[in-house]
Amino acid sequence: MSKYTSPLITLTISIILLAACTKKQAEEPKPVVPEKPGIQVSYAATIQPIFQARCAGCHAPGRKASAAWSFDGYGTVTANAARIKQVVLVSKTMPLGGTLSAADLQSIKDWFDQGMKQ
Repeated sequence: MSKYTSPLITLTISIILLAACTKKQAEEPKPVVPEKPGIQVSYAATIQPIFQARCAGCHAPGRKASAAWSFDGYGTVTANAARIKQVVLVSKTMPLGGTLSAADLQSIKDWFDQGMKQ
């Protein structure tokens, strides 16, 4: 074997390996796997504490934002579901002066998607 054979083989293998990796392969999207499949979200266990902490300060009966919607339990939330969904999940304009965590937003979305169980 000549002194050029070993580096030539190494170079050839390197080029073949690099050519096997294409940009298209690197850009293929990874499948989305649900983080917690099958977890049921209820109003009492999950949604009520979020709304109590993040919404009731302004939307409680007698407060300044109660004219738009008054947070007074499950009935008022479900009666205003379309409005709440729009401002919290779609336009994300509520809560004013703050944001909900990604986990809270996902819980609210799941709750709506699962039929707003009490």
